[in-house]
Amino acid sequence: MADVTPVDQVVEHLVNLLEKRRAGLFTDFDGTLSPLAPTPDAATIEPSAAIALGELTAHIDVVGIVTGRAAEDARVRAGIPDLLYVGNHGLEWMHQGQHTIHPAGIATERVLGPALSAIRQRLEQVASPEGVIFEDKRLSGSIHYRLSEDPLAVGSQLASITDEVAQEYGLRVSAGKMVFELRPLAEVNKGTALEMLITQHHLDVAVFFGDDMTDVDGFLALGRIARQSDTRVCS
Repeated sequence: MADVTPVDQVVEHLVNLLEKRRAGLFTDFDGTLSPLAPTPDAATIEPSAAIALGELTAHIDVVGIVTGRAAEDARVRAGIPDLLYVGNHGLEWMHQGQHTIHPAGIATERVLGPALSAIRQRLEQVASPEGVIFEDKRLSGSIHYRLSEDPLAVGSQLASITDEVAQEYGLRVSAGKMVFELRPLAEVNKGTALEMLITQHHLDVAVFFGDDMTDVDGFLALGRIARQSDTRVCS
């Protein structure tokens, strides 16, 4: 009898779950479908993942990418037209030709540029901004410091500066792998997005893959849903 590995067991469990109806499969992009890249623009989806997701759209009721990237950015990088794309941590949705933006994202758009500029200016006063990438995703912002001269020192400086500026501009900060995210104060995240997806599509089963701190909101939401309803989940 062939040995069964933990990975085999997980795969078998997922297949059994997703064979049920109605089922949804959702995944993060960076670090999950794409290896972590030195810059946001350098990220590319693993070809095998793209093929698998494309094929799964014919067998699973809803297949989608739930990401901190802008939805259009994720759509272009994935190159799979039939997927549902949730971008900016739940602040926008793209599906079947429709693009929906959360009101909190529209409000954030007005202050995001000035907030990112203020963070850059204050960082320049205490540390070199060399290698720090300020990413304006229109509805949310990211500050990547992986390529800075001293990531630990720069990250420490950025933590206090970003918190300070976020309070001034009515934003909140979340941290990931050598990145700080600027987002609205409203409770909109990957978890609320998954809850909405499950409700809107009347899902009996939901699976979510992620690898970073911002994906924890999704894991927690699925755990909460599993305790409060008959929906079966895996994350």
